[in-house]
Amino acid sequence: MNPADEVIDFYHKYIVNPSLALRNRFSLSGNKLHDLGCGGGRHLFYFNERGFEVTGSDLSENAIEFTKSELARRQQSAELVLCPMTELPFENDTFDITVSRAVINHASLQDVKKTIFEVARTTKQGGLFFVTFSSERASDWKKGTEVEEDVSYIPESGPEKGLIHTFLNAAATSALLEPFFRIEEIYLYEHPSWVTDAPGASSPNEYFGSEYVAICVRR
Repeated sequence: MNPADEVIDFYHKYIVNPSLALRNRFSLSGNKLHDLGCGGGRHLFYFNERGFEVTGSDLSENAIEFTKSELARRQQSAELVLCPMTELPFENDTFDITVSRAVINHASLQDVKKTIFEVARTTKQGGLFFVTFSSERASDWKKGTEVEEDVSYIPESGPEKGLIHTFLNAAATSALLEPFFRIEEIYLYEHPSWVTDAPGASSPNEYFGSEYVAICVRR
């Protein structure tokens, strides 16, 4: 499954047809939604088409510029902000929904904690936080230079060489979120990766992603 198809499948399963408790919240067009670590904009395009007022933030200037041009090509609009996820330049209680897919794990554990605080600060009370964290079941866990024992590693090869990765178990994921959010659902989502030259993999079939998916409500 290529990245675009994987995103559509993922959001169809968990957002277009979410659990009964969350269905009404996600179906309301006009909600202000923040895509934290928007990358090339694939989530922004998806939610924009469904009537959300979208904002994307990313640390990569290239990603922001690409997304800007792609939005223009699609005749869509979004606010795009260049910033680190640990220091979001938004007012308190700005967003109804924050989503972050395969982003927050690209940081040290300390920066993961800072990011969750920033998400909590900028998400309205009663608002939703949809987030994924890499799990210790992923095939790239413990690959590369260890930064924090059994938690954070820096790959020594592959497309994310030099970029710190943090891996969590279910208990650690819950412990990070619960001071700020009420966890509605949390589950393990495992899938083959489209990254063919991931650390330790000689073929695509030897690498798989494993992540905890959490849908939370801001306390």
